[in-house]
Order: sequence, then structure tokens, then C-alpha cells
Amino acid sequence: MCYFNCNFLFYKKSKKKSKIKGGDSIKNIIIIGTPRSGKTSLANKILKRFNYTLIDADAIRDVIMEMNERINDTDIEQQIKDVNIIAKLSKTIIGLLYFNMQKDLRKEKIGIIIDDTDMEIEWCNEIYGDGDNLIYCLGTSKIAPQELQKRIEVYSTIGDWNTYLPKQIMYKMCENMITKSKENKEKCKSFKNIKYIDTSENREEVLNQILEEIEEKI
Repeated sequence: MCYFNCNFLFYKKSKKKSKIKGGDSIKNIIIIGTPRSGKTSLANKILKRFNYTLIDADAIRDVIMEMNERINDTDIEQQIKDVNIIAKLSKTIIGLLYFNMQKDLRKEKIGIIIDDTDMEIEWCNEIYGDGDNLIYCLGTSKIAPQELQKRIEVYSTIGDWNTYLPKQIMYKMCENMITKSKENKEKCKSFKNIKYIDTSENREEVLNQILEEIEEKI
């Protein structure tokens, strides 16, 4: 199976050997939502505390983009086509990894986390919303754009997607993220298996509360 050969690119294992409750019925965890809402921070907290492995959707997309020689094409229409192809391809790879890994990892009582910014709520529900998974959609619908911009700067590292963006563009992107969070919040009301959680305020406290909830449910 390809994930054994490519795990350094796509996923990382927890070093924690905490027991997962529930016998053979291991609940996998899907974390979706807008950038800088705390998805990766939550995934890392889970990895440190429980026996899970992480599929990093951003890492998969980065690899695909590096393989695409045309991604820097000056033709805007071609760029849009390439991005759409990458999005579809990454969804397929994530799904294949997930379902191929699941059988073997269950034998070892290891759960799977998917951390994905671009996964649509409808797709998430269709593929993963069978009730056997815990699905969290994180967002920042209650924060002002300038505050979100500050948060992004605080949590950014060298080489992050926002590193070289002009402040005006970054501000506009923050407005779009807030709008997207509000849309996601409304969409989640239609899907009983997807829980929207807002991290606009007291982000670390909210993430720790989610962690406690996860401990009770797994």
C-alpha cells in the first residue's frame, strides 16, 4: 500500500500510546474549516494525547503542486484549471489513503485524523458522515478582520502561505474567511454528524474543550 512508502509526506504517527476506548469501534476524527481556526493545533493535541495518525491534506496538495510544472503559468485561466484539478486529485488521494489505512490501523487500535482546509462540508458528510467518525468544522465567524489578521501573523511560520502577501490582500482574505466561517456555521446545521465550533475567542481554551469531548467519545 502506497501510504507505507509515502508516510513522510502525507501523515505522521502519534508517539503517544494512550488506549482508545470502545474496543474495536475506533472513531476517526475529521477536522475541517477555515485557515487559522485551529485545525492543525487541534490535530497535534490529539496526536500528543491519543493513539492516532494524521493525514495532512495540505502536505498532499503541496506535493501535487510541486509535481505540476504549469502551476506558475502566467495564463490565469490555466492556473484556475490547474487548481481545480489539484483539488479533485487531492480529495481522491485523501480518500484512498483513509480507506486503505483504516483496516490495518484498526487492528492496531490506531485512529485516523484528517486535517483539511479545503474539504467542502457536503463532501465531508457524504464520504465521512456515517456516524462512526467525529467531525469538527472550526471557524472564526465572530472576529473582526483586523483581529484575524493579527492572529494569522502570530501563528504563522516562515514560508507559510501568507508570509509574502501585502497587508491589503491579507485583510481582504480575512474578510473572506469570516464570511466562509458564517456560511459553514449555517451549513453544519443541516448535517447532524458535523459539529461547527467557533474559535474566534479563547482559542486555546476552546481547543482544549474539544479535546476533552473527544476523550469522552472515543
